[in-house]
Amino acid sequence: MSPAPDSSGQPTPSSLGRAAFLGLASGMVFGGLWLLVLGLRGIFLPFDCTGLSKNECDLRVEALSHVGRVQTLCGGALIALALALYVLLRPYLNRPPAQPKQP
Repeated sequence: MSPAPDSSGQPTPSSLGRAAFLGLASGMVFGGLWLLVLGLRGIFLPFDCTGLSKNECDLRVEALSHVGRVQTLCGGALIALALALYVLLRPYLNRPPAQPKQP
C-alpha cells in the first residue's frame, strides 16, 4: 500500500503564488476601473457652479477636466498592465503542481 497523501491542509507553493497573482491582478483591474470611472465622470459630467464667481467656476471646471484626463489615462494604463501581466504569466499559472516521487 502506498502511504496516504499529506492532508495537512496546507496549499502548495504554486497554488499560493497563483492565488497571490490573481488577487494582485484583480485588484489592479478593479482599481483601474474605478480610476477610469472617476476620470470619465470628471470629464463628461457638468460641474455645479452655484454660489461661485465666473473665475472660480472656470478654475474648478478646468481643474476637474485636467484631473479627469489624468485619472482616465492612469486607470486605462493600470488595466492594461494587469492584463499584460496575466497574458505574460498565463503559461506559468496553468502548470500542474509537481508530483512528489515515491521511493
